[in-house]
Amino acid sequence: MHLLVIVLNQEEFLDEILAELVELEAVGATVIDGVAMERVLAKDVPIFAGLLQSTRGSRAYNKNIFALIPRKEDVRRLVRILLELEIDFNDPSVGALFTVPVDFALPEL
Repeated sequence: MHLLVIVLNQEEFLDEILAELVELEAVGATVIDGVAMERVLAKDVPIFAGLLQSTRGSRAYNKNIFALIPRKEDVRRLVRILLELEIDFNDPSVGALFTVPVDFALPEL
């Protein structure tokens, strides 16, 4: 089993990604709103205030998707489908996608 983590910088892709996760039967996915670390530091820690100037043009907010995927092949299939939809995580402006092995989870999938 694998924990799929997607940090999505381009929110316009959210619905398509979630639809594909449903197709993979990953219906227990969780979506969390995120804020870029640079934005938090620039706002809350005065010494980093200059950071806000240097992050212009980058995304301040993102969507974080977490889903348990039983088979690694399903993750590969998802990536192929997303590429066909022109959602390419090789482009850092889209975001990041990675998995983490899970050796135990309740309830079991």
